[in-house]
Amino acid sequence: YFQYYTEQCRIAFHVHGRKISANTHQQVLDIVSSFQDGSCRKTILRNLVGNYNTGGTTESEDTFESSIDLAVRLALMLDVGELRNAFSGRRRLIWSEGSIQDFVRDIFSENVTLSHEGIKLGTSFTARNLDRVTGFRVELTTNLADHLRLRYEDRTVSIFHHASFLKCQKKNSLFPAEFVEETLRTLALLFAQGDRDTQKWYYKQDDPEELDPGVLRCGHLRDDYRQIEKYMFWHDRLVILKEAFDGSQPKNVSQLWNDRREGNQWYALWVAIGITLFFGLVQSIEGLLQVYKAYYPS
Repeated sequence: YFQYYTEQCRIAFHVHGRKISANTHQQVLDIVSSFQDGSCRKTILRNLVGNYNTGGTTESEDTFESSIDLAVRLALMLDVGELRNAFSGRRRLIWSEGSIQDFVRDIFSENVTLSHEGIKLGTSFTARNLDRVTGFRVELTTNLADHLRLRYEDRTVSIFHHASFLKCQKKNSLFPAEFVEETLRTLALLFAQGDRDTQKWYYKQDDPEELDPGVLRCGHLRDDYRQIEKYMFWHDRLVILKEAFDGSQPKNVSQLWNDRREGNQWYALWVAIGITLFFGLVQSIEGLLQVYKAYYPS
């Protein structure tokens, strides 16, 4: 998280330069504290202007707007606000009115729109298998709003993997009730605790300082949480992702070897391939012996 914190501050000061009022960590904390009472953005902005424009010092509203957006990004790990002259390739969120709680509830809605009939979240549905079996590119993101988002155009799945941050947010009133717990369950689903293959795969995805080992310790998922109807905030994205996972077919030998979604079929396939190769080898040896005897009759 502190790697993310440092990077966000660096980007903000690089993009906005002097046009940002939060120059210290305490000033950032003061802004975050103002979110807690449910004040609307305009009220927070007005209070900031009144508090900082004293003693002959005058800053523009843009300065305080940028500081509010930075505080949201640091407090909630959401890509909020415009970063002029900066391109992240990620969906940018704009908070312009109302309280931060209302804004966050609009982003993470409990409304379920997609049918989940016939969808099961089996043990093979992991981040590693999304990469190794289906060929999707797994993008580990720092933007919570992009979690479980599937981009069909480049076959990329975004996964928010900062489990340690989420565990510290369990009592954060800025997120909807049960949201953090449900998000952690999706990580327990995708990064099965104790799965060595998943662990090895995860540590190969990025530099160590960019990874969060806590994602591998989200607990063992109870069987009832493998029922997709248990998920509300992430329901629709799980439906889309699981349908894409189930509908994909291996495109090369590596994917075929890793595809154990249908265990019995996988074993039957490789036994059949092994038998075919064995008899093919036997026939080749027999053919070579016949050729040899033809040239060198005994």
